[in-house]
Amino acid sequence: MDNIDNLKWLEWAKELQFLAQAGLTYTNDDFDKERYVRIREIAAEIISMQSEL
Repeated sequence: MDNIDNLKWLEWAKELQFLAQAGLTYTNDDFDKERYVRIREIAAEIISMQSEL
């Protein structure tokens, strides 16, 4: 497995953060906001655990 494959998790986590932020920007629904916030938190947890930060 090469380095690009090893960092696929980072690409996914960054994409999740982007999608969550876009959702938070454009939704007016409180339930959707809660979901987007949680998606953003999960992405941050992935990055934190994988990078040991």
